[in-house]
Amino acid sequence: MGIVLVFRLTALLAVFFLTLTNSPLAAQAGGPCEEGRALFQSKDYAPAQAELWKCVVAGATSRESAWLLAQTYRELKNYDDGFARLGQVPSGNTPSVDLLYIEGFLQFRTGKHRESIDVLGRAFRIDPQDWRIHHVFALNYVVLDIGEGALHELQVAIQLNPRNAELYYQLARFFYSRSRVTESVEASEKAIALEPDYADVYTNLGLCYESLGEESKARFNYEKAIEINRRLRRIDEWPFLNYASFLVKKDEIELGLSLLAIGLEQNPRSGRAYYLRGKALRKLERLPEAKRDLERSIALDPLDPVPFYELGALLRKLGDREGSKRMFENFQALSKKDASGPR
Repeated sequence: MGIVLVFRLTALLAVFFLTLTNSPLAAQAGGPCEEGRALFQSKDYAPAQAELWKCVVAGATSRESAWLLAQTYRELKNYDDGFARLGQVPSGNTPSVDLLYIEGFLQFRTGKHRESIDVLGRAFRIDPQDWRIHHVFALNYVVLDIGEGALHELQVAIQLNPRNAELYYQLARFFYSRSRVTESVEASEKAIALEPDYADVYTNLGLCYESLGEESKARFNYEKAIEINRRLRRIDEWPFLNYASFLVKKDEIELGLSLLAIGLEQNPRSGRAYYLRGKALRKLERLPEAKRDLERSIALDPLDPVPFYELGALLRKLGDREGSKRMFENFQALSKKDASGPR
């Protein structure tokens, strides 16, 4: 009798789960999740973003879906769209960990670090084992110069998800920013082992080998990053800017300028690109053009002290002592503010 009852219960449960799997809600969550993942893997980020939003709002069954959704914003940089979509979620619904994670990620990417930490704290209280939350905590701590906290959160995230290349890349960037270059190389190699076409990792390796004085390895990795970006049609100025900076230091200025031109096509509002071009033009004694680019760099990124120093040196060479003095004073003031810790 008991055995018969068990079989009946098993049959009923099977029917129940089959019905649930075929329900409109399950189709809504499963279809967009799978479609969004496939589109993301094929680098079709805009349609992937649309499908992954459907997936997350319907109730994704995997943490990967919201993670991939966040990565589409990293690629497309259409953060206003993300905030607008969050605002369209019915206010009566209690935010899921996925939605809190997306909001925290978008806040981080738009420079609202304290707000991001607050939102992520709410998600952490719901699920302290979510590696995505620890990851974005770490990114915020890096910017706020909370080094020990950033390293701890990255290590926790890796323990929770050791097969994620992005986590090793961020660990590599952390080590590089702390001049722990050998450890940065090791973390970069782990990231590439998991994701061989990770262009940002090759850029970081270029910086590492440049720092170590291994010129041929630096060139190889910078060029590899550019090759991958071109092949995947990624819009990202940084591989071009970092390699151009290396080339200008090596007095290969014309080649550096050609890369900076591409970088500015990728991002016409890059203060770093204008700074590097101004520096290169000053080496070529094209001083009026250099002055224009350095002033443009300062206008685009007025909190970066380095262009002020470069412009101060240029103005001194042009005989503008008063202007040069102002630039050096600005450089010193901004450098002290950077050294004083989080703002």
